[in-house]
Amino acid sequence: MKYFIRTFGCQMNENDSIQAGILLEKELGMKKVNEPKDADVIILNTCSVREKPEKKVFSEAGRIGKLKKKKPNIIFGIMGCVAQEIGKTFLEKLPYLNFVIGTHNIHKLPEIIKAINEKNEKFCETEFYNEIKSINIPTLPYDKFNLKAYVTIMQGCNNFCSYCIVPFVRGREYSRKSEDIINEIKLLAEKGVKEVTLLGQNVNSYGKTREKEISFCELLYKISEIQSIKRIRFTTSHPKDFGDDLIDAFKNLKKLCNHLHLPLQSGSTKILKLMNRKYTKEEYLEKVYKLKEKVPDIAISTDIIVGFPYEEENDFQETLDVMEKVNYITSFSFKYSPRPFSKYEKIDNIPEDVKLERLKILQNLQKKLTLEHNQNAVGKTFEVLVEGFSKKKQLTGRLEDNRIVNFEGDNNLIGKFIKIKITKAFQNSLIGEVVNER
Repeated sequence: MKYFIRTFGCQMNENDSIQAGILLEKELGMKKVNEPKDADVIILNTCSVREKPEKKVFSEAGRIGKLKKKKPNIIFGIMGCVAQEIGKTFLEKLPYLNFVIGTHNIHKLPEIIKAINEKNEKFCETEFYNEIKSINIPTLPYDKFNLKAYVTIMQGCNNFCSYCIVPFVRGREYSRKSEDIINEIKLLAEKGVKEVTLLGQNVNSYGKTREKEISFCELLYKISEIQSIKRIRFTTSHPKDFGDDLIDAFKNLKKLCNHLHLPLQSGSTKILKLMNRKYTKEEYLEKVYKLKEKVPDIAISTDIIVGFPYEEENDFQETLDVMEKVNYITSFSFKYSPRPFSKYEKIDNIPEDVKLERLKILQNLQKKLTLEHNQNAVGKTFEVLVEGFSKKKQLTGRLEDNRIVNFEGDNNLIGKFIKIKITKAFQNSLIGEVVNER
């Protein structure tokens, strides 16, 4: 049998899809295909953080419904955050849907596929567990890992930001055992992985819900001791929990990449309070300045919401002010959309045209900042992990700060760390030339 998974949303969802693929290949002997029309099992892994990706799921499900009319034996399932949010209602809305799997139940995927094949029943598994088995699925048997890998260290969130659905679809914070995390990364390193990205809704809270567990920073130091791992990244870090110990880790750990994703959401203290973010504009900037003082070349990216309820023009201007003061290397920006279960689920009092105009202004500012960052890189030399070929058949890799650089070279450079001198800068990428090989 063959399977196809389409993923919507964040890196956590991407990793969930990888784990689902591991289970299908290891336990059912299935093979991955690149098109739904070639698959026996089709899965949509869904995101409900914003309204737009949720709508995309229903649109994509409609297309799969048409495919099932031609090939009725296809098994079609939906997993992820929207599956957790909507549950069995999905089965009522989409009569051709075979199963729904929530965020804590990925480990049940093989047995569900078997049962559907044998009995042709429908399944909905959206129960939350205190011990989340799904995030402990070992990545080792999945032989498609090459240079980089995601490693989930925790799942869930206890913060309850007033715009956010995550605590309701991912559950409360749950940390994996540090021993399991370290062992998994060691095994990945043996398979050739050189860069790991640690995943969690709020990695700063790692270990706090598990007795006698090490802290997030202690985990970073332990991972850095694994010799074959050359780069460590993580996402996402909550500003309220971002402390001096993590700033020192950026300074002291050479393997910890000089890139931090630190969601701002708004530059207005008034709006931050309404969002229940538990920090002020001034506190956010103080932490950024302290980090930049100790790590001058740190690159910071962020998330921003415009048009949050009660956001006035001066609030929006404060957001632009923070953007320029921090000088973000990139940002992910969205117009506010109410999310089910959140405190502000039924409040949306900023006109749509105002939201769109503010989003346009903010994104234009970010384009300017990003281009300046890229132009400032011209003439400088950086270490790059060569990952493969770009669409234009050039070699491609990433700087420590996560920027993409393309350059000419032979495929024997893939997997190596090399020095690249930047020769040209564009809005979303850099062009360089090989200086020497390490």
